Amino acid sequence: MTQVLFILLLAASIAFFAHTVWLFGRALAQGTADPRPRLDQIPGRLMDVAVYFLGQKKVAEEGPQHRTSKHHLIIFWGFLVITIATVDVMVSGVWPGVSLALLPAAIHQPLYALIDVMNLLVLIMVLWGIVRRTLVKPRLIPWNLDAGLILGGIGALMVTHFLFHGYETAAALSAGDSAPKFLPISSWVGHALAPLSPDAAARGHAFGYWLHVLILLTFLNYLPYSKHIHLLGSLPNIFARNRSERRMDLPKLNLEDENQWGVGRFEQLSWKSLLDTYACTECARCTNYCPAYNTGKNLSPMQLIHDLRYEMLDRVELRDKIADLEDEVAGLAEFAASHGFNDAHPHPDLVFARERLGAAQAELTAMPRLTGGRVQEDTLWACTTCGACQEVCPVFIEHPVKIIQMRQNLVLEQEKTPGELQRTFRNIERQSNPWGIANDQRMDWANGLDVPTIEDNADPEYILWVGCAGAFDSRIVKQTRAMVKILDTAGVDYAVLGHQEGCTGDPARRAGNEMLFQALAEQNIETLKSVKAKKIVTSCPHCLHTLRNDYPQFGGEFEVVHHTQLIDHLYKTGKLASEKAPTGAITYHDSCYLGRWNREFDAPRDVIQAVLKAGGDGAGNGAGNEARNEARNEAGNGYRELTRSKRHGFCCGAGGARMFMEETEGERVNLNRTDEIIAAEVQSVAVACPFCNIMLTDGMKQRNVDDKIQVLDVAELVAASIPDVPVDRLVRKKST
Repeated sequence: MTQVLFILLLAASIAFFAHTVWLFGRALAQGTADPRPRLDQIPGRLMDVAVYFLGQKKVAEEGPQHRTSKHHLIIFWGFLVITIATVDVMVSGVWPGVSLALLPAAIHQPLYALIDVMNLLVLIMVLWGIVRRTLVKPRLIPWNLDAGLILGGIGALMVTHFLFHGYETAAALSAGDSAPKFLPISSWVGHALAPLSPDAAARGHAFGYWLHVLILLTFLNYLPYSKHIHLLGSLPNIFARNRSERRMDLPKLNLEDENQWGVGRFEQLSWKSLLDTYACTECARCTNYCPAYNTGKNLSPMQLIHDLRYEMLDRVELRDKIADLEDEVAGLAEFAASHGFNDAHPHPDLVFARERLGAAQAELTAMPRLTGGRVQEDTLWACTTCGACQEVCPVFIEHPVKIIQMRQNLVLEQEKTPGELQRTFRNIERQSNPWGIANDQRMDWANGLDVPTIEDNADPEYILWVGCAGAFDSRIVKQTRAMVKILDTAGVDYAVLGHQEGCTGDPARRAGNEMLFQALAEQNIETLKSVKAKKIVTSCPHCLHTLRNDYPQFGGEFEVVHHTQLIDHLYKTGKLASEKAPTGAITYHDSCYLGRWNREFDAPRDVIQAVLKAGGDGAGNGAGNEARNEARNEAGNGYRELTRSKRHGFCCGAGGARMFMEETEGERVNLNRTDEIIAAEVQSVAVACPFCNIMLTDGMKQRNVDDKIQVLDVAELVAASIPDVPVDRLVRKKST
């Protein structure tokens, strides 16, 4: 009888769990095909699962705004081991006598010992998890019903493990046998329970066993409806992660298909984007690192992912309900017609079914739309697309792509574009720059310089992509001219496109105006191909990202480097050498689009070190300089690293077209970063992005320290450290 009851309980539990997984999987399947490769590089993807799922590498990482979740590692790894015991319990319940004990003692005894110890470690970590949420209270890690049920359920499983094994040990002791040495914790519990009569020990064992089984089967079926759904979603999500170098891999829109103008409904997201919503661990790292959230904006990347999941599941559940009611109404209508009922004398069950169907349909109609409804407009426009959320996510959720796709829907389909961006789009359309300055002034920045255009130097090694800020913003023109000095000093063969250059379209694409972006991309690609461009160097990471990662979607395959990468190369090949260090204590602000999105952290720092070395404050290029940097910091000179740097650098606030929008909520993002730089007590901050330069310069002015802390592009720093350009190094028109 016990065996039959166990089999029935197990079968019902597995059936309910399988049905839930099927429902969730069916919701996932309503997403679109993902245009990006998700099932290639199988060996590499299996290694990802081993490192990031089984090894929990990203969970173990620490950062300036979060501590590692080491207790989670023990719980996870403990559960992997305890799963062996769970299978053992299930198998022995169906086939009594079949268990791990049938294996040789040299195998099953150490295994049982490991399981027993892991149960204790997991129990201790669960208790710490409760203390952590209720007393320590980490930011955005609350104590709520779901957390209580999960931690309570896990803890109860561990306690009942010791309970039924402890009573089993007590029974053995009552019978005059010895406690099993390979169950150290359970044996101790058994000794604590002894002496007991054999009957009492048997009843205790049965109680502990069935309580353990019931908790286990209940936990299994609660899991998909809790925060622990990530146990189902994280492994496939890690396996299917984006493994390309294009980290912000935004799909190309088919503008001829108006049904796919961005994401307005959950079905317009790809299946991988929907899978992201099942993978979320609710660790809150994405939100803790989000510059918008940290400055009081209405954007929490974690809540965004939850909203997408609830939108998907709520709509699918309601549609299923409507489909069932429609079948019920159809069946009752057929029955009523065959039994003489009509509209004048309807069957009462049919009337009630139609009322319920109408109510369900009205509920579906009344649900707010996804984009601009459940996910509010100000949430989407608050994003700077800095990628901090995606960088720290332990399960590789891609937040920024979803935000941009929903912006596309707002702009293209709903025509809900903020006023500042409408003006920016018009400026780009009319003058091919966001500021709306007459395009015939695009070469005014070069006045007084002998800058070769593509007409003068028809076959250069490098095209110097100046960018809109580099050509039109008075502050950024200085760094463009500094870059020209560097190129001329090093004897680099280059040319500019001059009036043929146009906006790359970065602000348009990040703001969701894919139609404008595609027109700009096609025009620029045609221009670059017409001049047979080999290599492109640009000082703007936004131009870099667009040229390198977006243009290939339209046939524009070019070798694109950032100006700090080229300068670093010139130093290391001996074509460039600094004679003096034009600043004292200096720090470097990482550009999100150069650093996180394009993985360049070292080149700017190596260039800064080369400049400082010329003034006696440097430590040389390359790695291994930490101790010397620390010594210089103590002396008040040299390079100082900001706390939030490299992968965890803090945004300046200008990305995602925010450069051209006002901040009306909370603290300004650039001021948050400015305050960190001021606290570093430096004389200068080096940047490698025009937008960062503008935002931090404004920040220094607003904090009234612009006379104390200089904001310098890396190129400006280098140009001030090298001598004037020899006349014979100037690139001039090639003779024909």
